[in-house]
Amino acid sequence: MKILAISNYYPEHSGGIEFVASNLVQRWRITNEVRWMAFDTHSSPHRPAADDVPLTGSNLTEDRLGFPYPLLNVRSVLRIFEQVKWCDVVQVHDCLYMASAAAFLASRIYRKPFLIIQHIGMVPYREAYKNLLQGLAYNTLGRLILGQAERVVFISDRVRSFFEMKMGLKKRCLLIPNGVDHRLFFHSTEAERDGIRRRLGYAKDQIILLYAGRFTQKKGLHVIRQIASTRPQYSWLLLGNGEIDPVSWRLANVRVLPFQPQHKLRDYYAAADLFVLPSVGEGFPLSAQEALSSGLPVILSKETATQAGGAPIIEIDPDSLPEILRRLDEVLFSKEKLRDSRLAAIEYSKRWDWNMVALEYEQILLEIGRK
Repeated sequence: MKILAISNYYPEHSGGIEFVASNLVQRWRITNEVRWMAFDTHSSPHRPAADDVPLTGSNLTEDRLGFPYPLLNVRSVLRIFEQVKWCDVVQVHDCLYMASAAAFLASRIYRKPFLIIQHIGMVPYREAYKNLLQGLAYNTLGRLILGQAERVVFISDRVRSFFEMKMGLKKRCLLIPNGVDHRLFFHSTEAERDGIRRRLGYAKDQIILLYAGRFTQKKGLHVIRQIASTRPQYSWLLLGNGEIDPVSWRLANVRVLPFQPQHKLRDYYAAADLFVLPSVGEGFPLSAQEALSSGLPVILSKETATQAGGAPIIEIDPDSLPEILRRLDEVLFSKEKLRDSRLAAIEYSKRWDWNMVALEYEQILLEIGRK
C-alpha cells in the first residue's frame, strides 16, 4: 500500500503530534511504501529519510504570533498535489493546518481516501482574536474536512465528544489513544536513577519537577512560574522552546534546556520526582504517557487528566495556586505516596503499545483504500 502521511512539522520541531507521526510512519514503512510530508523549519532542520518529502514556506505565525501554523509556498502546495496523486490513501494530522487543507482538496480531486487524526479541539487563548479566528476556522474549514473525510480518528474522548456534538460525525469517528515505545520508555532502578541524577548535576535527595513541551500559553507555563516563585525548594527542569522564555523569569530554581529527542527523554523522566503539565485545550499528551511509562508520577489539569480513562494521575485546577501547592506538598513529602504512584504508573502504562496502535491504523487505511 502506498501511504501519504502529512503532519504539520517534523519531530525536530519538538511537539507531541510530530512524535506521533514519526512513530506511525516508522512502523508503516516496515510493510508499506510511505512518503512523509511536513514543514521543515530553518531553526530545527529535519534530517530526512529517503521517502520524506519536506515542505517549505514561512513559519512567521509561530515566530511572531506564538502559534504553530506554517504558511506553505506555492511549490509545496504543488508537491502535496503530486504526492496525493501518487498514493493509495492519504493520512493527515489535525484539520486546520494548511498542509492538511491542501491534501484534502487534492484527495477530492484525485478521488483518494482520506484519514484524519484529530489531536486537539478548541484551545483557549488570552487574546480574543485568536479564539475568534479558531472558532471561525473550525466552523468552516474544519467542518468541511472532518465532515467529508472517509475516517476521523480522535486520540481522546474529550476531543471526540467536542467534535461529535459540534459536527455530528459519529458514523465515521473512532477513538484510538496514542501508544508508547516501551523500548525507549521504561522504569529505572534506584541505582540507575541516582546515576542519571549525578550526570545531570542533581543531588540524590533534590526535589525535581519536570516539564517537557512547547513553551506556550495553553501549556500552562504561567502556572509553573507561580509554583517556582512560591516554592523555591523545588527544582524545575524545563525542556522545550516557544513563545515564552522561562530564562527571563530569573528564578534560581528553574533550569531550561532545549527540547530533547525521544531517545534522550527517558533520562529526564528517570531523574525527576514529578512530571507537571497544567495545560488546557488539548488531547491526552504523549509526554504524559511517556512519563508514566517511565515510572514518573504525573500532575495534569483536571480537564486533561479526565481523558486518560482512569490513569493514576494527580489532578489539579490550574486556576487555584493554593490547591496546586497543597497537592504538590502532600505528594512530594511522602515517600510512600511517591512509590505507590510510580508503581501504579508503570502498571497502567502497559496498555499503550505503538506497534498495536500502528497496526490498528494500518487496518483502517486498508479498509478505506478498498472502497
